[in-house]
Amino acid sequence: MDIKRFVYQRKRLGYSQVALSKGICTQSTLSKFESNGQVPSLTILAQLCDRLGLTIDDLSKDNTSSIRYMRSLLNQIELALMIEHFPQAVSNLKKIRLEELKSPQDRMQYYYLKGMIYTLTNNNASTSLFNFTKILDELDEQHRTIFSPLAYLGSGILYARQNSMEHADFFFSKVIAFLRSKADEDLAGVDRNYYLRIVTMMYYAAEYHSLNKRLEVSNQVLEATIKICASNHVTYFLPRIKLLEANNAIELGENSKKIRRLLTEAEVFARFNKNNVVEVQVAALLNNFDKTISNK
Repeated sequence: MDIKRFVYQRKRLGYSQVALSKGICTQSTLSKFESNGQVPSLTILAQLCDRLGLTIDDLSKDNTSSIRYMRSLLNQIELALMIEHFPQAVSNLKKIRLEELKSPQDRMQYYYLKGMIYTLTNNNASTSLFNFTKILDELDEQHRTIFSPLAYLGSGILYARQNSMEHADFFFSKVIAFLRSKADEDLAGVDRNYYLRIVTMMYYAAEYHSLNKRLEVSNQVLEATIKICASNHVTYFLPRIKLLEANNAIELGENSKKIRRLLTEAEVFARFNKNNVVEVQVAALLNNFDKTISNK
């Protein structure tokens, strides 16, 4: 039983022992639980946890069936996708038991991640779309959570990779409209997952603009994305951002000094974040770049 988490949450919400226990149990019962680990009845503990916005499951330590463990896995999967550690993401996804995920938020995160894994690893397209559709047509039918634009994003990436650009345009237009609606939003102090998802959408939007030869627009989006990453001290996306900037610079015919600098930055950030995918791509580009320069 993770009593420290319970105490931390009580203090974070500003409850004294007297205030928290009022109407549920005696202050002495609560004190014995926090100080000596004497667990009260499940009925009392459930009421105390509910008042703190917790569940008894949240206090379970090292319990692979606990919702806390499942949420931790979901967040690990999301991070693995950001740094392109696909085998790790696939491995952790297999540990998730969907039947254990009771809240719509957790289920939406699961379906989003499963859909993205299938999309980014070029797996079964119909399975990818099924997962995104579960969000859009069932769990977030009113499209009020961030998981709807994320599902649009996954669908857009999928269709772009299949070269079905009309379908891709449809979904990316929704993602871009969402990002524009959030353009003036202050991301300082917001939930970590929230701004990482915003950054995810911005990166793929920039990639999509680049794919459609809107290189200046792509660079503008990348510049805005870098600012968010810098203000929140996030480096996960910088390898891919710098690589895309380098590719855009090559397409725009920028000078060799700038291109080499961007490729070097991409390589450094890739090593720092252990992003082997970007490292390999940068090595290939540098090799071709050096050959091109030497032949001039």
